[in-house]
Amino acid sequence: MESYSVDANPTKEFFISMLTRDIPLDRAILDLIDNCVDAAISIDSENLSGKIIRITLNNTCFKIEDNCGGFDLETAQHYAFRFGRDSTSSRTTPNSVGQFGVGMKRTLFKLGSQFKVSSFHSSGAFEMNVNVPKWLEEKSEKWAFELQKIDNDKSEKGTYIEVSDLFPSVNEQLVDNDFLRNFKEEVGLAYFKRISQGLEIHINGEKVDLFDIKVRQSEELGVVYLEKTFDGVNIKVRAGVGEQELHKGGWYIVCNGRLVESAEQSSKTLWGTNSIPKYHDRFAFFRGVVEFESEDSSKLPWTTTKTGVDSDNSVYRYANKLMIQALSPVAKFLSQREAERKQVKENRLDETEKVLSAAITSAKPVSIYMANEESSEFIRPEKIEAREARYITVTYQIETEKLNKIKEITGASSASEVGKLAFEYYLENEC
Repeated sequence: MESYSVDANPTKEFFISMLTRDIPLDRAILDLIDNCVDAAISIDSENLSGKIIRITLNNTCFKIEDNCGGFDLETAQHYAFRFGRDSTSSRTTPNSVGQFGVGMKRTLFKLGSQFKVSSFHSSGAFEMNVNVPKWLEEKSEKWAFELQKIDNDKSEKGTYIEVSDLFPSVNEQLVDNDFLRNFKEEVGLAYFKRISQGLEIHINGEKVDLFDIKVRQSEELGVVYLEKTFDGVNIKVRAGVGEQELHKGGWYIVCNGRLVESAEQSSKTLWGTNSIPKYHDRFAFFRGVVEFESEDSSKLPWTTTKTGVDSDNSVYRYANKLMIQALSPVAKFLSQREAERKQVKENRLDETEKVLSAAITSAKPVSIYMANEESSEFIRPEKIEAREARYITVTYQIETEKLNKIKEITGASSASEVGKLAFEYYLENEC
C-alpha cells in the first residue's frame, strides 16, 4: 500500500485571521499592558512606584511604552515573538499575567500592517520592524522576524511599541470618545491592584485613576478574611459591607494582580446556589474580593482572554468553599437589615432600634485591602427582636352595591372608612 505525505501547514494569512478574529480591540490592548506589568513585577512584585506605562491612541498610530526594564535579546529571539508558548521552555515570569504566549503578537497583527518593537534592557537593546504584507508574502516553512541590535542609550530601560498603517476598523475606534472613555475605565479596573501598588498608566497624557473597592469598618462592623493554599495557588478571600450601589455590589476576582471579574452577581460566583440567595438590591452593599496568586500562572482559574473566571478549574472550585464561608454571614446580616427597615415601617421597631442600619452608617469607609485582616468571622451587631405588630391591614371584597348602601347610611367617603366603621361596630356590639 502506497502512502503519501499531505501538507497540513497553516498559511500565515489563515493563522493571523484566526488569531485576531475573536478578541475585541480593548482586550487586545490589555494584553500589551499585561506584558508591561509582568516586566515591572519581575523587578519588584510589591512596590511599583516609579513604573509608568504610557499609551497613545490616535488616527495615525498606536504607541505603548514603559520604563519597566525591557526584555533581553535571548527572550526576544526564542520566546517573546513565538506564536504560542513552548511547554518545555523555562523562560517564565513568576506570578505573570501574560502567560498564554499569544497576546503581543495577536495585538500587533490586529492593530495595523506595520509595527516596530524596541526594547532597552540592562544587557543590551534591539529593534524589530515588521511590514506585515511583505512578511505574509515570504514563503518559508519557518516563520521568522528580523531583529537588529541598537545602541542601548536609554537611561530608563523599557519597551517601546508603535503600530502604524492602522486598519480602518481600528482607526475608527481609537478616535471615538466613547471607546476612549470606556477603555480608560476598563484599564483602571483591570489593573486596580497594581495601580494601588504605585504603578502609573497614562492614556493620551491622562493618568488613569485608581479604582478602589471600599468597605465600611468599625468596632462593631468588620470584614471576613480567609486565606488558604491549594495546588500551589495562594487564595485570599475578603468580604464585607460597602455603599449601597447595585452595579458595584458582588464579587471581584483577581488573578496575579489582574482583575478578571468585576462586580460579578450571577451563579458563577455562587449567587442563587448552595443556600445563597440570588443577588438582589438588598445585597447591593456586599463587596467581596477573591485573589489567586501563583508563580505558575497556568494554574489560575481564568479564561485565555483573561475576561472571566473558569468555573470548572479545580482551584476555583476549592475557592468556592471559602467564598460561601465569607458570603453567608454577610448576606444574612444584609437580609436582617432589610427586615429591620420593614419592621420600623410597621412600628414593630423604633427608629432608635435600627442597630444594623446604624452600624453601616456610622462605620468608616476604607479600602478593602486596608481593612482589619485578623478575623475569619464576620463582626456585626446583634439585631433587636421586633415587637408584635400594633397594626395590621385587613383586606376583603364585598359587592359594590352593598358598599354604596353602607356609605350612604354612614356618610363614609371611602371603602377603607366603611371597613373601619364595620370593624368598630362589631367590636363594640359583639365583643
